[in-house]
Amino acid sequence: MSNGLTITESHSGGVCIVSLAGRIDSSNAPEFMTSLNKLISSGEKSILLDFANVLYLTSAAFRALLVATDEAERGHARLALCSLASQVRELFEMGGLLDTFTILGSRDEALVRLG
Repeated sequence: MSNGLTITESHSGGVCIVSLAGRIDSSNAPEFMTSLNKLISSGEKSILLDFANVLYLTSAAFRALLVATDEAERGHARLALCSLASQVRELFEMGGLLDTFTILGSRDEALVRLG
């Protein structure tokens, strides 16, 4: 994906891992949301967003995550986030969104929980 964000999908057992790298902002949030919605509509039931290499995100990214979370719930899928760097976690905290999303620790821990 262009605009400073790279999205890579892989699978581990029944979990679809979406590895994100770069910034998620208004220039790429619509593409980000579209890619998540495609996964949900394709029937994925456990989606793990790996934030290990996310440098920054804006309100547009949070909106995309909120929409994807709603879509996942409608599709009876689980959407979880893992490996948030401290500065990214702070953005969730400042926005009062830590409890809005399922936020897990490391990728390995998350795979155990979701798998």
